[in-house]
Amino acid sequence: MATFTEHYDLIKPGTDDYYDVADFNENMDAIDTQLYQAEQDMAGVSEKIGNPGDEGEDTLFGLLHPSHQPEEKADIYRYSTTEIKKNISNWFPKSTSSRFYGKLTTFRAEKNGTIYLKFKVTDSGSFAFDIYDNVPYQLSNAPEKTNMGESISCLPPEEKACLHYKYSSEGEGRTCEWVISVTVGTDYTFLYIGYTASSAQLEEFLIGYTDTKEA
Repeated sequence: MATFTEHYDLIKPGTDDYYDVADFNENMDAIDTQLYQAEQDMAGVSEKIGNPGDEGEDTLFGLLHPSHQPEEKADIYRYSTTEIKKNISNWFPKSTSSRFYGKLTTFRAEKNGTIYLKFKVTDSGSFAFDIYDNVPYQLSNAPEKTNMGESISCLPPEEKACLHYKYSSEGEGRTCEWVISVTVGTDYTFLYIGYTASSAQLEEFLIGYTDTKEA
């Protein structure tokens, strides 16, 4: 005696039943209908999700775009496409001198591509943030968050830095973001430099691989 499947009522002939083409065709029609409906449902979901880079309000990616976020939430979208590899926080590199070279870290690129950088500080004076791909041995091998003193011998000039960003501040919080290209196997050394520093606090420093094209 025939029975039926639990979810779609497909016919299951009993061992003593004769083969019936009509039963077979009815099962095929039921399966075809359910598969087609599932395909249409998934297409609708994909349209609602959208694609990275959408800016409209009719997709999920579009709603997550920074242009639709409050200012304090604007990096949600960027973080969704960024693989954070390094996170350094709460460092006070200030020395007794108003000038210092602070090494944040040396980062070896695991692949060709781009990395996202976020640099958040509270400081007072004239400062710079430099990235070098060729530095003296004692600098590349120094521990993270090291004050290297007032000068570094044989340090390449600032124009040789992959990124040289100089600024002055009066103790207010400052957040800077960049996306730069990196080459696999290359060591990149990140420096926080004070020229006329009266105070310096690194609140947050992030490095991550990203497919974001701009900061």
